[in-house]
Amino acid sequence: MKQTIIPELGREYIEPDEASDTAAIIDAIKERLSKEYPGKILRQFHAKMHGCVKATFTVLADIPQNFQHGFLVPGKSYEAIIRFSNGNTKVADDRKADLRGMAIKLLNVEGEMLQQDKDHPQSQDFLLVSHPTLMSSTVKQFRKNIEAICKGALGLVIFSLNPANWPTVFRTLQSMKKCGSILNLQYYSVSPFRLHAADVAVKYAAAPVSNTAIPIKKHKNFLREEMSQRLSADSVIFDFMVQLQEDPVEMPIEDACKEWKSSWHKVATIEIPPQQFDNAQQDAFGENLSFSPWHCLKEHQPLGGISRARKATYEAIANFRLEKNRS
Repeated sequence: MKQTIIPELGREYIEPDEASDTAAIIDAIKERLSKEYPGKILRQFHAKMHGCVKATFTVLADIPQNFQHGFLVPGKSYEAIIRFSNGNTKVADDRKADLRGMAIKLLNVEGEMLQQDKDHPQSQDFLLVSHPTLMSSTVKQFRKNIEAICKGALGLVIFSLNPANWPTVFRTLQSMKKCGSILNLQYYSVSPFRLHAADVAVKYAAAPVSNTAIPIKKHKNFLREEMSQRLSADSVIFDFMVQLQEDPVEMPIEDACKEWKSSWHKVATIEIPPQQFDNAQQDAFGENLSFSPWHCLKEHQPLGGISRARKATYEAIANFRLEKNRS
């Protein structure tokens, strides 16, 4: 008789075959990238970068004591780098519905890192997207999704025809939306993270303080243009928030397809000051950056199967891409 597991707060439950499924994901992505890009290799996802900007990340001076762990030092300010992107595997038209990304890298974070960025060894990364849940709940399902994507249009058609995959297809379509400004969206970590103690887990989000946008003629690269025009004169502010896991069943660690419903707590402010980022040098800098949720202090360990798969996958693919591009 199969034993019933009663979930506990903050606890992970590792599935069988996670290591082999992760290895298969890495192989599929490498094969697809090699075929897709005979020259410069772009990212598997979030291939189109709208801009890479400098920012300041400031922790609230009066942050509640239960949040004061790791990088969340009251009143502490960090220099940060933010990469905004479309989620598509290819450089797609901005006018099309898509998932959008906000990847944040805090610099010079003091403490012991779980995994170091080779170029920025003391950086804390946050990979946020414009939808609160993922499309895949398990590493095995994630493997099926990646293998279908990497096989191109035919692979996606075959995947979509299987009724067992329809929930994933629905969630994918639900996450893809049109937007008028990349700076007006709320972004979510989707996967949970530990907050110092073994039984405390949180998710992260960044929400814009204002939704001011500059009307421009929409074309295939209009999100970059709007972002450039807006940051030419004005600062953009985001609230950085955390969400506590309050119920291990309704807010699971291992199912990133299920949205948590607890309250969001503001813990920091992100300020993107006026700047000129629309140039070849900054683009090259942004494309050479490596992001991973595992570039973090040990107090903030990523949790869940998708995060465990990301640890090996992000490192392997980042090294593969950067080595090919630098050769």
